[in-house]
Amino acid sequence: MEKLKQINLNRWIGYILLTLYIVSAIGFVYYCTTLNMFPGKYIVIMAIVFAILAVLIMIMHERILTSIIASILTIVLIVGCILGSHYIIRTSQTMKDVSTSDMQTDIVSVYVMEDDPAEVLEDVREYTIGIVNEPNEKNTKKTIESLEAELGGKLNTKSSDSMFTMMDELKAGTVQAILLNDAYAGIVADIENYDWVATDLRKITEVAHVIDVENEEPVPEAVPETFVMYLSGIDTYGGVSARSRSDVNILAVVNTKTKNILLLSTPRDSYVEFNETGGAKDKLTHAGIYGVEASMNALERLYDVQVDYYLRINFSGFVDIIDALGGIDVNSDYEFTVDPIKTYTVGMNHLTGLEALAFARERYSFADGDYQRAKNQMEVIRAVIQKCASSSLLKNYGAVMNAVAGSFETNMPQEQIAALVKMQLSDMAQWSVSSYTTGGTSMYAETFSMPGQELYVIELDPVAIEEAKRLIHNIYEK
Repeated sequence: MEKLKQINLNRWIGYILLTLYIVSAIGFVYYCTTLNMFPGKYIVIMAIVFAILAVLIMIMHERILTSIIASILTIVLIVGCILGSHYIIRTSQTMKDVSTSDMQTDIVSVYVMEDDPAEVLEDVREYTIGIVNEPNEKNTKKTIESLEAELGGKLNTKSSDSMFTMMDELKAGTVQAILLNDAYAGIVADIENYDWVATDLRKITEVAHVIDVENEEPVPEAVPETFVMYLSGIDTYGGVSARSRSDVNILAVVNTKTKNILLLSTPRDSYVEFNETGGAKDKLTHAGIYGVEASMNALERLYDVQVDYYLRINFSGFVDIIDALGGIDVNSDYEFTVDPIKTYTVGMNHLTGLEALAFARERYSFADGDYQRAKNQMEVIRAVIQKCASSSLLKNYGAVMNAVAGSFETNMPQEQIAALVKMQLSDMAQWSVSSYTTGGTSMYAETFSMPGQELYVIELDPVAIEEAKRLIHNIYEK
């Protein structure tokens, strides 16, 4: 009698667990379906396996010993389905966050000298604040209005005829603070005699000005046979929507039919035209301060190609993602040191996020300067892809999703991303990746964004440009 009661109790516990398992399995299959990344055959196979396991568990509950094993197995399956559903929901939300690109921001900040005692906006109420109307008078006025509204009073401002005059006045103490678009701080710091801007300025507060971006009509879910994506690494920390200089400028030319990818790198200092310049030339990196569309336009003009999508990442995201993955292994062609971060040796180096950022940004240690930096950037991309393809992604999934959601931005629709993933899962094909860096000649010239100042630029070699065009054509025609 006691044995019969024990059997019945085990069965009831088993059936309750089995019910929970069936519910969690149905939920998991549902979320896999709504994600729209898994091929239909995978969903069917998954459902069949879950059904077979349910039947097997029911049979195992006919005996006491196997019933206990079945209950343990059921608990494991329930936990697995719940975790799987969580990961899928998280992936879906991350894709939505990454694919949100309907706005960009200009950040205008109040700066003081590093040794100034001011800490917050209230501290500069009585200061004379230097302003310059060009290049964006509208944002300057809006920033002043916003700051005055916050303070509840008028600011004492002094207009300068140029950004450099304003900087000189700040250093001389003629003004005690300045208003400056964050994107221009790095540009000014690159100019001779103004390198102090990178180290001796301190931000008190900032105002973000939202620029609405017109999105094109959604594309079909079908996978395009060929497309070009602009990979942009911007020199900011924090939010990825800020318009800023682009240190990384790589075109990924993709042929989904032949599984060929060309990574075409263009040096950041390339002397190029884009829509905003009206025929004048500027550094490619400066195009980013006018929006990612300006950078895309510069590369379209240069290579006579249509850039379909972009993917932007900032410094914060770069560091966070690599740290979340547990670091990456990159191959260095040279031994060099970036103080105070790391000495890199010839061969393989295991790098943290910060070390990888320094590796990708360094150029002064190399005779080839920007060209070697471009190679190192593509080496970092390779290493990240390799790490993502390993078990490190699954082991650190939550941390990676957190880093991706806040630091990536793309105009590729979520449906298109899902279609590409589904295609890859369907055929599991190997991809062939080649790379090329467009070369040129170093010189000094005036730029559109910094008139009156000669800056270091690279005049790209027409022969190298034609070779890049040929390589793009080859990807399209394969």
